[in-house]
Amino acid sequence: MKTNILSKLLVISFTVFIIILSIAFIIKDESRYLYNVFAIYILILIFFYYERKRDLNISNYSKILVSLTLILHLLFGQYYDLYKTSSVFDKALHLFGAFGISLFLYELLISLIYPVSISDSILLIFILIVSIGVTIGTLFEIMEFILDKIFDTNNQKGLKDTNLDLIFNVLGATIAAYRMSKRYSKT
Repeated sequence: MKTNILSKLLVISFTVFIIILSIAFIIKDESRYLYNVFAIYILILIFFYYERKRDLNISNYSKILVSLTLILHLLFGQYYDLYKTSSVFDKALHLFGAFGISLFLYELLISLIYPVSISDSILLIFILIVSIGVTIGTLFEIMEFILDKIFDTNNQKGLKDTNLDLIFNVLGATIAAYRMSKRYSKT
């Protein structure tokens, strides 16, 4: 099994970030966000465990993009309330998140399904990455809706907000697909 120093560094850094952020949420009396923080942290730990155990082939670039997405969401979106105070932050994070998570999930799926290479079909790569990004973006919107109903919050500020989020998810996923298609077309 190969060991990835960056993966270990990401786990340690993310653990420190989660501890500090959890304390900050408690001090700020925003403990309702702790469920989100802990759920994300558990998913990260599960991924890094399986990455090491199954020797997954996920690029450091994709892992860093996902980590940045999660940090931006938790710290700036929730802790600093940019979801509420900025008209641009939510859209930018949907674009950036769909880009990073699409690349990450594509590499994860390819690593699990095709240990060899599927770079023979650029069109298949493009369609798969766009599909992953659009799907994950749609699931995010459904999750926001469910959280709004359960916790009586206002993550979705109406149909316009939801539709713009979905549009930016598609744009981010398309950019990710274009980038990965270019990468494979050069090989």
